[in-house]
Amino acid sequence: MAHLLGHRGCMESLRADLRDLQAAIADVCSRVGAVRFPSWKFPDKVSCELDIAVLLQRYRHSDSEPEFSQHAHVVLLELLIDR
Repeated sequence: MAHLLGHRGCMESLRADLRDLQAAIADVCSRVGAVRFPSWKFPDKVSCELDIAVLLQRYRHSDSEPEFSQHAHVVLLELLIDR
C-alpha cells in the first residue's frame, strides 16, 4: 500500500471524506454546541476552531513535488483522526 502514498485519487477521496465529516461535525455542533477539546494534530489549538478548508487547501496533491504529496497524504490521514 506504500505505493499509494501521495496518489492523487486516494488523496482526493480522503479530502472528500474530510469535507463530509466536517459537515457532519458542524451539523452536530450547531445542535449541541461546540466541543472544546485540544486538537490531536495541532495540540496548541482547539479542534473545533481548526479551519479545515484552509488545511485542505494547503495539503493538496502536487505533481511537481511527490515528497510533498506524500507528506500531505499523511497530514490528511492525521486530520481524519483529529476529527
